[in-house]
Amino acid sequence: MLKIPSAIEKPSSKRVAYERALRYLKVGAFLHAMSLLSLVILAISTRIAFEFFREELFVESISWSAVALWALTIPFFSQFDAYGRYQNYKQIKDALFEMGYDARLIKPFMRSKCQRDAVVMAGHDLGHETEIRDYFYSQGYRWYHILPDAFVKNPLVLFYSLFWKRILFTKRYELKNFYW
Repeated sequence: MLKIPSAIEKPSSKRVAYERALRYLKVGAFLHAMSLLSLVILAISTRIAFEFFREELFVESISWSAVALWALTIPFFSQFDAYGRYQNYKQIKDALFEMGYDARLIKPFMRSKCQRDAVVMAGHDLGHETEIRDYFYSQGYRWYHILPDAFVKNPLVLFYSLFWKRILFTKRYELKNFYW
């Protein structure tokens, strides 16, 4: 819903909160699914680790505890990433609304599946979804391109602080033209 002064009444704060939460879930659907899957892995691996511990098989118990510890960290990373992609969604939605569809607006957001999902969702809200999907297709991106381009080019990028800052600590963006 647009933020313009007119005869249309402002939506209630509950409606705004609901719509924002819904957009957050839609934009980060892949990341939220990853979080849930890792919680299932955490539960299973913790149970197995305790079973091995009860049977006094300590090496196996430690191995499964390591898997559980790994599974415990994934939801934190994926939720920070989901928050960042939601900020990208709000930013590109405002840009698409103000300037219309332009591939130059889309290009900075096509470096990871999560960013592309955020842009597609913003395009869906504004009626540019097919143009955006066609642009990504023309650039060679398909559904199975999940890993970020930076990681594919250089797997050691995981050790760069700038990579983590861009993914995990995206600045909050306040929508200029919409309530959600």
